[in-house]
Amino acid sequence: MAVMFRSEKKRSIVFCILDTIDNCQSGYAKEICINLSDFLIHRFDLYGYDIAIGNDEDSLLKLVAKDYSHAVVISAGTSLGLSDRLFDAVEQQCKDDFFIAGHVIDRYGDDYYKTGIELHQQFYIINLADYKELECPSIGTELWVEHESLSHLRSIEYMYNDPRLPKSIIQGTEIKPSQVKLHGWNILNVALANDKSVVQVRSDIRSNKRYPYYEYDHVFLTRLADIKYYEFFATHFFAGWNSDKLRSQIPFDGPVEQYATVGIGFNWIKNLEIVGFTENTRVVFTDINYNCLMFMKKLVEEWDGKDYADFYWTHKPMLPNNPPYISQEYKTKVDEQWEQFLTTVDDWDRLWTKVKSLSYDYVLINYTATFNFDWLDVGRKTILNLSNLYNHGPFVASNSLKYRISCENRLLQQLKDRDSNVTVMLTARAADGFWRIKPKHYIDIADNFVYTDIRELKVPVWHTHDWKHSSSRPLGVL
Repeated sequence: MAVMFRSEKKRSIVFCILDTIDNCQSGYAKEICINLSDFLIHRFDLYGYDIAIGNDEDSLLKLVAKDYSHAVVISAGTSLGLSDRLFDAVEQQCKDDFFIAGHVIDRYGDDYYKTGIELHQQFYIINLADYKELECPSIGTELWVEHESLSHLRSIEYMYNDPRLPKSIIQGTEIKPSQVKLHGWNILNVALANDKSVVQVRSDIRSNKRYPYYEYDHVFLTRLADIKYYEFFATHFFAGWNSDKLRSQIPFDGPVEQYATVGIGFNWIKNLEIVGFTENTRVVFTDINYNCLMFMKKLVEEWDGKDYADFYWTHKPMLPNNPPYISQEYKTKVDEQWEQFLTTVDDWDRLWTKVKSLSYDYVLINYTATFNFDWLDVGRKTILNLSNLYNHGPFVASNSLKYRISCENRLLQQLKDRDSNVTVMLTARAADGFWRIKPKHYIDIADNFVYTDIRELKVPVWHTHDWKHSSSRPLGVL
């Protein structure tokens, strides 16, 4: 069974989530798998890709074959790590000439399988023009059965330092006996019999996704350590620039008297300029990351407004143990972002001098745990910039969509109780990707925000049960 979860046909590539959640070996694995699957829906929707969901690959491919150029089949629970680089990598791969791009594994020397080639189900891309030309061949699921089949000839060269991943494969002429038909056996046979190109996925696809193998606890529990590390890393490291796009205008009757914000970077300075501020404006930095707050304190107290990349590099945080390598190229990227920002400001030196003289406070806070707004002055013309607070990638694996929606609703209720005239700025809502009718409010006073009711959202199959009997009261609202 397969269904279209999102269908706007604005892109030629469609993402097909293969629902393998029932194959999870443990309840804990299932919980993590569902959380990350929800995040996949959010990210695919954010980048404008249509989404099909199903537990049968053939049904998925036939469902999307008519309307798209390529189908990306991705197993439920795949992690995107700490970035969205996968999407550019997929776009680049789809410019190449191939029928199938995937993890094509040569199992002939495998101690367990001993024979055959496999198209791993975790991730592959199908050129749908070739797929239709070949009359929509079935994928071929793993089947343990004695049979004879034509051998395959592989290149001596292999990829990614793994001899099991040949650079190329063609059909052989020798008939060999086998005990098993590995996943993808049929579509691979059809491809090779018709001289269609079968290739390994690009290195930047491999490096920007992780599949935890939920069906094998001994593997899943090891891979889970990587997912846990993303959250640990994000709680201590901070980027050198904003991930949010700079806004050209902000609907707010300035000047702002109190500007509170999460995160890092320098867009907050431009936002102050856009809405207007006075010498009495108060700025409050709030974050879960102590290092981030201390950097912002150094920035406003010590930075002279020159050479931002050098200042960042000098004061960048101590990396947590076992970090990804932060190369000199990262500093170059920080500098590029800074130079681009400067093009939006007419007189930077004058602006920074005025901004630097404002009053500042710093609040260490976890908006998904118990917190209060006692630090927010009541009755002042206030902006609270929360960015994509409840869709921040490193934290989604351990926080269900229901909980993130609950946290967002609870925050809005606390703001309404504290000062309903505070202007809230969000770049994303917790339920983005799941709306039947997208909400109007992403920038507005707190009083105008409507709580998210999961009964009004599109429901992926894995939430059919746990969303079915939800209370009539919005989650998180008391």
